[in-house]
Amino acid sequence: ALGRIAHDSVISAFGLRRAAHPFGHGHTHHLGKGLRLFDSYHCSRYNTNTGRLSRQMFQDIFAAISQHLKDA
Repeated sequence: ALGRIAHDSVISAFGLRRAAHPFGHGHTHHLGKGLRLFDSYHCSRYNTNTGRLSRQMFQDIFAAISQHLKDA
């Protein structure tokens, strides 16, 4: 999920408790039926300019997703 709003929307759509699936950059959540949710800070100007989200952090999310797909 790209940001907390997207994360919370997905968790709600699956009928899961947000408290049991907290948002966090780099967190992975099992949604059931073999589905996973990968969290990343949104790549907004604020997050990138303040250093909350670096290019490497964003690339690491895609590397984790890529590895998950290779292992699936």
